[in-house]
Amino acid sequence: MRERNFNRAICRLAALFALCIAFTAIDAYAGETSVYFKTGWFEWDEQLNGSSFVKEQGFLHAAGIARKDEVSRFTFNELLEVWGGELDYDGHDVTGTVPIDSSTIYIGTREEFSLGYQALAEERLNVEPFAALGHKFWVRTRSGEDWNLFYAKAGVAGEYRTGGCTLFARGGAFIPIYTRNHVSLSDSGYSDVVVEPKSRVTGFAEGGVRVGAVSVSVEYEAVKFSQSANVPTQRIATGGAQIVDNQAFQPPSDSSLISLKLAYAF
Repeated sequence: MRERNFNRAICRLAALFALCIAFTAIDAYAGETSVYFKTGWFEWDEQLNGSSFVKEQGFLHAAGIARKDEVSRFTFNELLEVWGGELDYDGHDVTGTVPIDSSTIYIGTREEFSLGYQALAEERLNVEPFAALGHKFWVRTRSGEDWNLFYAKAGVAGEYRTGGCTLFARGGAFIPIYTRNHVSLSDSGYSDVVVEPKSRVTGFAEGGVRVGAVSVSVEYEAVKFSQSANVPTQRIATGGAQIVDNQAFQPPSDSSLISLKLAYAF
């Protein structure tokens, strides 16, 4: 089942790359297309009984394509991204008493659409409130998990043009709408577990500088989940959903990612 999840993720990546190629075929007269690469430090922490039960950390890398179109004072932004990396895994065995030092692979995709309004549009300064809807899918290979996260964003973006360059920043609230975590237990001969962690509002931010067609920025994003509702089951999964008294649940989980991003617009 883990191999099936991984193969499914590869198929998603291939389809997404095909969409990216088609995306670049759109005529530039309608707006601006940009491609970007980024790499950053990621941390994931799951708490069980007030202590860290699973902690993963390491570098994640991403490549994506974004599109921006303007109609009067409204802006429309679409984003497609693929990302992944191999992280250090610091967890425990099924009894929660024997430490395990291993690694896990993350591989995933992101799709996002946002709508903004240029509330202030001057020669040097632009201020734009915006709202976004997005979806993230990823696989955690060590624990045989695949996640789907639907989310919303609400924030403000701004640009200041001076001296041949443009300074820009954006930030706001990151709001998980619906999260589904599927944990495969088929390797142990049991049916799979599906849990739905509860959402917690966090934040995101980006700031950088653009010179001509090239921009460099730093991004930050945090995602936090409260404990999911219990789901009846018979087994403990090593990582991800945990079992107490034959009830599975996703423990409170926090993650953060800070990345350095390089983009080129055309």
